[in-house]
Amino acid sequence: MVTLTRRHMIQAGATSGAMAVWPTAMLLERHSYAEVPVVAGTTLESTVAPRGTFGYRRLGDAAPWRMVVRDDLARPRRGRENRREGLATVVQVSDLHVTDVQNPMRFEYIDRINSTGHRPQELLGMHGTAALVQRINGLRGGPGTGRPVDAVMSTGDNTDNQAGTELEWLLTLLAGGVVHPDSGTGEGFEGVAGSGLREYWQPESAELDRYKRQGFPHLPGLIAAATAPFSAPGLDVPWLLTMGNHDVVANGMLENRPYVEEWSGGARKVFSAHGDAPVVLAARLREVKAGDDVGHLIRSIARSGNTRTVHADERRLPYTGAEYVRLLHETRFTGAGPVGHGYAPGTTADRLYYSHQVAPRVVAISIDSTNQAGGIEGSIGETQWRWLDAELTRLRDSYVLVFSHHPSNNMHNLAPDPRIPHERRHGGAQVLTLLHRHPNVLAWVNGHTHKNRITAHRHHDPRRSFWEINSASHVDAPQQARVIEVATNADGTLSLFTAMIDADSPAQAPYDDFSVPGLASLYRELAFNDPSYADRRGGAGDRNTELVLRDPLGQSLV
Repeated sequence: MVTLTRRHMIQAGATSGAMAVWPTAMLLERHSYAEVPVVAGTTLESTVAPRGTFGYRRLGDAAPWRMVVRDDLARPRRGRENRREGLATVVQVSDLHVTDVQNPMRFEYIDRINSTGHRPQELLGMHGTAALVQRINGLRGGPGTGRPVDAVMSTGDNTDNQAGTELEWLLTLLAGGVVHPDSGTGEGFEGVAGSGLREYWQPESAELDRYKRQGFPHLPGLIAAATAPFSAPGLDVPWLLTMGNHDVVANGMLENRPYVEEWSGGARKVFSAHGDAPVVLAARLREVKAGDDVGHLIRSIARSGNTRTVHADERRLPYTGAEYVRLLHETRFTGAGPVGHGYAPGTTADRLYYSHQVAPRVVAISIDSTNQAGGIEGSIGETQWRWLDAELTRLRDSYVLVFSHHPSNNMHNLAPDPRIPHERRHGGAQVLTLLHRHPNVLAWVNGHTHKNRITAHRHHDPRRSFWEINSASHVDAPQQARVIEVATNADGTLSLFTAMIDADSPAQAPYDDFSVPGLASLYRELAFNDPSYADRRGGAGDRNTELVLRDPLGQSLV
C-alpha cells in the first residue's frame, strides 16, 4: 500500500500540469486534528543560550520563554481557550542569507568598518538552514490550538549576494535533494577562511588569528566538511518566498552595474585591503544609486590590496527576476509545493508580488518591498500599491496576513526603481495607512532588521487595528524562526499566537562531529560569538506571544 503525502500529490500535479496551487479540498479543515496547544519543538519548551558572560561562550539548553498575552489592541476575554478555533498556522523564516563564501564579489575586507562585510559562521549557513527545515518538519502543531502547519513563508534575503550558486543551494535546501555547497572548480577552497590571513578566522590553522585570540576553536578538517555534498530533507509543507534586498541587488546594496558581473564571474578576489579606500567604499555601499564609482573603487582597492587569482565560476553571476521565477517553476524545486511557490508562470521582475490562500479563511499576501536602485531600505511602486489596495478589497471576506521583507520603519527608499523608473514610490508610513483602510488585515509580517520586535498599530476604529511582526534572521544570533497561528476566540476577538523556534541541532556544538546537525550547531555557536554580536532576541513581548485583536469579520463584543 502506498501512502500519498502532500509532497507526492503536489509533485504529481506539477508533472501533469494539473495542479498549480492547492485546491480548496486540500486545505486543512477544523476537527481534522486534536485541538490542543503544542509547545514541543518551540522555545515554549526550551531554548538555547550562551553559558557565561565574557569571552568566547559555549551554548547550552536554557529555560523556556513564557507566553506573553498582549492586549494593546483588544481586551482578552475569559474562557477563550475553550472556544478557540485554529484558522491557520504559518511558519515565518527570514534572512537565511545562504552564502557563497568564495564569490569574488564580496567585501570581507571592510568587516572592521561594516560588520556585515563578513561573518565567521557564513561557511556553515546551508547546514544551519537544513537543521531549521528539520525543526519545522518536526512541529506537530501551533502554540494556540495545535493546528498543523499550513505553510512556510520566507520573508526575503533568502540569498546573501544575489548569486546563482546561492539560489540553487537555497531551493535545494527547501525542496529537498543533494546540496553541493562549493563553487569554483571544487579543487581547492578559495574563501577567506582558508586564506592564511590572520584578520579572519582560520579554523584549520593552529596559528593565532584575530578570532582565535577571542577563543574561537581550532578545527582541522572543517572546511572540507563544510564544502562536502550533503542530503537536505526539504520542507514537508508548502513553502512560499518573498524577495529581500539581498535577492535583487548584489550585497543587498548595489545597483546592478557591469562591474558586478565582472567581479562575480571573474577570476580575481580581494582578500584584504587597508588605507582610506575601504572606508570610502563602506560609506558608498550604503548609498542609493551608488553608481559606477563603486566599481572604480573596487578596482583601485584590488590594485593596492591583497588580491589573488581564483577559479572563475559563471554560476556565481547575479540571477535576474526572470531566472528566479523560472527556477521556482522547475519540477526539481517543486518539493511540497505549490508550483512556483507563490509566483505565477511568466511573472516579470517588476511584479514579484502575489496572494496565496494558505487555509480556507486565511490568505497570505506577499509584497515586494525591494528597490533595485540600491541601498538597504525599501518601498513599493505605484502599480503594486494599487494592486495591494484592490487585492485587499477583493479579499474583504478573508483574514489576511501581509508579508514583506522590509518593516514599516525601514521603507524610506523612494528613489525610482530601474525596473519601473517612471513610477512613484510609497514608503512605510503610506503602506501602514493603506493597510488601515482594510479591516481584514490582521498582521504585517516582515524581517530585514535581524531582530524580534512586535508593534501594535492602533486605529480609531478598533477593527482596523493590526499587528506588525518583525522577526530575527537565521544568519545572526539568535538564529530563530517564528510560528504564527491565527485563531478565532468566538467572542468577537482573534488571537495571533507567535512562538520562536530554534534549529534542530545540539545545543552545545560537538567539535568532533562534522555531521549536518553538528555543523549546524557550530553555525549557531559562531554567530553568538561573532565580534559584531548584538542581542537581537527582543523583549518577552516580542517573542512568544498571544496577540489579541478585534475580529473584523466576526460577531461584536458583548
